[in-house]
Amino acid sequence: MKLFILGPAFGLPSINAQCIAAVALLQLYAPRDYELIPTHDESHPLPYLIDGTARLSGLNNIARHLGEKRLVQDGLNSQQTADAAAITSFIEHNAQILLDISLYVGFENYRLATRPAYSQILPWHANYTLPPRERNAARLRTDHLGISSIDVDNVHEDMSNRPEGFDGVGKEQKFEAATQKRASLLLGGKETLRTLLQRSEHAAIFKLNALADNFLEPLQDMLGDKTYLLDTDGPTAVDCIVAAYLGLMLFPKLPQDWLATTMRRRYKRLAAYTERLHRHLALAANANDLLVVKHCGTREEAVAFREAHKVVLPWSTASPPTVFEELRTFAMGLWNQIPILGQPTKLYLRNAKWHSFFYRNLQTLVLTAATAFAAGSFLSVYTGLVEWPHGQAVHIFGRKRMSDFGHLGAALA
Repeated sequence: MKLFILGPAFGLPSINAQCIAAVALLQLYAPRDYELIPTHDESHPLPYLIDGTARLSGLNNIARHLGEKRLVQDGLNSQQTADAAAITSFIEHNAQILLDISLYVGFENYRLATRPAYSQILPWHANYTLPPRERNAARLRTDHLGISSIDVDNVHEDMSNRPEGFDGVGKEQKFEAATQKRASLLLGGKETLRTLLQRSEHAAIFKLNALADNFLEPLQDMLGDKTYLLDTDGPTAVDCIVAAYLGLMLFPKLPQDWLATTMRRRYKRLAAYTERLHRHLALAANANDLLVVKHCGTREEAVAFREAHKVVLPWSTASPPTVFEELRTFAMGLWNQIPILGQPTKLYLRNAKWHSFFYRNLQTLVLTAATAFAAGSFLSVYTGLVEWPHGQAVHIFGRKRMSDFGHLGAALA
């Protein structure tokens, strides 16, 4: 089996939660029967699994395929199966929102952590298209929450590199001190709870804490004092999914690590459960190891490197993309940035209902047909196959003069 995922970041196998969950599933059920190939190819939604003649995109499809192959044998009863379905649905509908805010919507986290992580695993041209598209998609998913105060790049430009003393340029220190003293006498020195809540930054903090509590508290209640969520002897598929999302919340070192701090301080059992699963499934990854594996010419060289450096995950190399494939990927990324024609914030639904070819490519087909009609019309007129209507000769109507009848008419005139 070959599993294609987005590359590693933050010490995890991937920067994408569903890709991490797919790796965890294969680490649990088929640790020696698959190869892990990093990619940024957008022709198939990731994670993408090739198993013989089977081609599967999306975490749910991969998990279903492993179950059909009898690789997943958790021995769950009916109650545990129902609980697993409920937990999986809860994770898929709530966890991604927190990851979007933590990794993409917050400007400092995106600029100082997420964007550099993409730069390590993507070729130069993909860095101009893939990270901005992921951030735009995250903004769309979180737009209904109204959390905009942490998006400082929409309010003012970055001034982190301003020189020392910049705030004091053009200000009189004594005048400022006197003004502040008079203002404190008039307005009072203490802020009330109401004034604090009315500030946008404090309102955003309360919203973030509420979102984190609404997601983490039910999970910790379901875990209780159990080792695993379904009270089994070992981890199951639902533990793999939970570990993937919680790992991206807990392990990244971010400038604004409000989510990881909340987990470690208020949900310690959940944090310990995530770390335990991370060790059990051997999900530690290093982006530098991947860079070395990419330069291995053959699969045997990649295996030798993994054994020499004790790399647990079965990283492998795919055939290098051709120049045409690289140009196609770059061109599609640029096309999606064009207003109206492109789709810069397109959301890929990994387990959506399958539509027909014409439905999925309607925009492309209409654009192709219009272009072909315009080109055909131009060539037809240019080659003379179709004549452009020039009209008939001009007729002038009016009373004839004697001179119009030749020399006899001129003599009579």
